Amino acid sequence: MGNNRPVKTKDWIAFLLAHDCKYLRTKASHDHWKCKGCFRTITHREKDDEISAMHLRTNLKSMGLTIQYLYEWIEKNR
Repeated sequence: MGNNRPVKTKDWIAFLLAHDCKYLRTKASHDHWKCKGCFRTITHREKDDEISAMHLRTNLKSMGLTIQYLYEWIEKNR
């Protein structure tokens, strides 16, 4: 599969929790998380069923990770 597929929101949240990220707050319609070593908060809309690859890449860059790592992690931990 390619590197542009969206990820289910529940898989993304499981990924954040497994990487010691902590829920901070919901502001407007976006949920904010703080991860160790991140230079900014991780933001997504939990009410959406899926998160786009572009949005994932932005958040993963803040975490120092790649989208390929995320896809592999999801496959191993489903």
